[in-house]
Amino acid sequence: MSGIDRSAIEAVARRHGIDIDDETVSAFLEASRDQAAQYGALDSKSVESDYRVDPTPGDDEYNAFRYQFEHGGGDGSLADLDVAVKENIVVAGAPTTCGSPGFEFEPRHSATVVDRLVDDGATLVGTTNMDEFAFYITGETCTHGRIENPVVDGCVPGGSSSGSGAAVAAGLVDAALGTDTGGSVRIPASFCGVVGIKPTHQRVSRFGVVDLSQSLDHVGPLAPDVETAARVLETITGPDVDDPSTRGTAEPEDYVNAVDGGVEDLRIGVVGEAMATSEDAVGNCVSEAVAGLADAGATVEETSLAGYETMGPVVGAIAGLEFAAFVGANGASPATGTGTTDALREALSAANDRGDFGENVTNLLVTNGVVADGDGSPFVAAKGLQRDFTRTVREALDDYDALVTPTTPMPAPEFGTIQGLDGLLRVVENTAPFNCSGTPAVSVPCGTVSEKPVGLQVVTDWNDEPTALGVAGAVERL
Repeated sequence: MSGIDRSAIEAVARRHGIDIDDETVSAFLEASRDQAAQYGALDSKSVESDYRVDPTPGDDEYNAFRYQFEHGGGDGSLADLDVAVKENIVVAGAPTTCGSPGFEFEPRHSATVVDRLVDDGATLVGTTNMDEFAFYITGETCTHGRIENPVVDGCVPGGSSSGSGAAVAAGLVDAALGTDTGGSVRIPASFCGVVGIKPTHQRVSRFGVVDLSQSLDHVGPLAPDVETAARVLETITGPDVDDPSTRGTAEPEDYVNAVDGGVEDLRIGVVGEAMATSEDAVGNCVSEAVAGLADAGATVEETSLAGYETMGPVVGAIAGLEFAAFVGANGASPATGTGTTDALREALSAANDRGDFGENVTNLLVTNGVVADGDGSPFVAAKGLQRDFTRTVREALDDYDALVTPTTPMPAPEFGTIQGLDGLLRVVENTAPFNCSGTPAVSVPCGTVSEKPVGLQVVTDWNDEPTALGVAGAVERL
């Protein structure tokens, strides 16, 4: 470990407001060098998979795939499925760029969720393109080119799991995995007319996932129907020794049978704030679906969630500050729970040295880096608002079995029409709140507006994915 000299000791002391004289600097210098030598003696034991895929560059008309290959396909409950994973979910042997121009490494191990898919018989067929470092929601910021929407020509597929949504919608795969920090599974599900699930936070392992925000990131499936999404979710859910954050997680339940559970005698709350700010035609689609749920036996009422409209900015603050810290530490940010490797650290270090990021991520890193260098009050404030809103959601779910909103306040916008932070916050206003609460949320198609799909979002309490799947299944059958 280089760079430990008197000036380094003095700089750290100043940062912590510590006054030290020359004698104390000398003592700290000796102690720091001894400490660095002890750390340097640690032997990195990186996880290594016993296979490597043989990737070829993606070649499809929607730019959904980054790389294509074939691995797995054995016996198991998913033996009939071809599955792809978002490019920030590592696969041994497939170069990982996270959609960024100056970042690339080849992982020697696969993410836990990848191994669970393969172990359960799925055939892994590729990695999918994404918005750069998962920080946008249109599919337009990927350095490998924009991702197209297979069902609405000229409109965005949503993001940041853009390629996963496009691949499922186009029928290129039977299912795909994405990550969701503020809506990045559910938004492409809504815009592309497929099903997307954000499970309970820490219910699914993030080991082998390149972080955007360790306290908000979720891994979840996209699929053409609720049952297929439930099958994949059941496979990837559960505790993982390689991700300490999952240690208290229960084993997966019978998600597949839950899809046919129905809604009779369920109490469903329709979130008024979400309906009020959605486009009228989108609200009408959701209202018609909700009326169908009432006809099927559910009790439906409008409800309100205090603080709902502030959760988009809260997610922006938390994710931006956590990501700036993560990149600033070359991926070696403590407590991420996702398995930092030397390959990831070296790739981020090289990208930092070159400053080779896209415009969107460059802006994110500089603006949040400046704020992060302050007194920490914005992060503390955002986390406080997150806690308050989580209590609000949990209290609402004491009264209701499920909450319902439009997934997005609009159908898929045209390319180039969503710009900057304001555009991002408009798109995520119904998805980001439930990243804050960590509660499961399912987006299911409920109709169309001018031939564009509309998604309905079902939210339930922590670890109650079965009820969410049952309501989503009922919507699908309307």
